[in-house]
Amino acid sequence: MKEKSNMLVLPCDCKCCMLVIEKTVWEDGDINYNISVQDSRYDHNYNTLWGRIKSAAKVLFGKPIYYNDLYLEGEESFLKLIKDMESLAGFEYFEGE
Repeated sequence: MKEKSNMLVLPCDCKCCMLVIEKTVWEDGDINYNISVQDSRYDHNYNTLWGRIKSAAKVLFGKPIYYNDLYLEGEESFLKLIKDMESLAGFEYFEGE
């Protein structure tokens, strides 16, 4: 079955993580959203002892991770998120594009 996807990516102001909202529209009319917070600290696969120590030190001395939140400073970023989400909500599948 054919599909079209569109994605909204909003990085945290300190660039440590990003909010990703993906909308997939299928040709039969089904719609799926995938919303995630992608944090660079979780993406590393350190298998050596030294790598694990470095990873632990980065977490200890870096930005604390309470609930893996996204920090936006000021109202301008939040209003842009709402505008981009409204644009994403209007995204539709059109045959032949």
